[in-house]
Amino acid sequence: MTEPHAANAPSERFTVGETDSFSATGSLVVDGQVRLAFDGVVTADGAWYQRVVDGDVVSAAYQPDATGPVYHKRTIPGSDNAEQQRELIAEDENRVLVDEDRDGDNVTVIVKENGTGVTQPVSGTASVFVNSLVVAGYEAEGTDSSDETVYKPQSGWYDGREPYRITDASGAVRTDADSHVVTAANVSWDTTEPAGTYAEYVLVRSFSDDPTTYRITFEFESGDADLERPPWVRSNRSH
Repeated sequence: MTEPHAANAPSERFTVGETDSFSATGSLVVDGQVRLAFDGVVTADGAWYQRVVDGDVVSAAYQPDATGPVYHKRTIPGSDNAEQQRELIAEDENRVLVDEDRDGDNVTVIVKENGTGVTQPVSGTASVFVNSLVVAGYEAEGTDSSDETVYKPQSGWYDGREPYRITDASGAVRTDADSHVVTAANVSWDTTEPAGTYAEYVLVRSFSDDPTTYRITFEFESGDADLERPPWVRSNRSH
């Protein structure tokens, strides 16, 4: 069986850059539907912003500097879910509900949170997308003139918690040749699970919705990027 990239030694695995300032975007599309997406910016002076789409829930957060308050915007489908969010906010003495808006079945809340001790979450969110790449195995295509290594995902049989088969693997992951920091990725493949033998593979394909098609994209750029105060924070009179 082919070894997934996760089986590599830690020093050889894909990773997220550890820099003081960067911008990043990512998406995970499953069977043509966006399952998870984000974009984020971190600046050298400690300001950061990120927006995350997680199924039906859209959230954004912004901190103007390393010691300032954190502003959260969250759009939630369904009044019951919104009421649960209000209760959680009310129970937290470090958070204040500063605005709420209803649009049909969706409720959007804006919360101001005491920023003391809060660290930027953008690199952690970026790592979710980098980690999602490692279920496949890769073949290095060599290092180009910009000191990047290009990796191609490989179709094959894999052994995980349950054996699985990847077919129609395509695309590429670009990393720094020395640090394995992922600078860009655009890969896709079909996954059939469980599939420990060819007979099991055929059976699963015949009596289920498998294969599941995944497409993962990711971009990471180090260095300062423009970060403006989001309009939903600028219009908030309570800050």
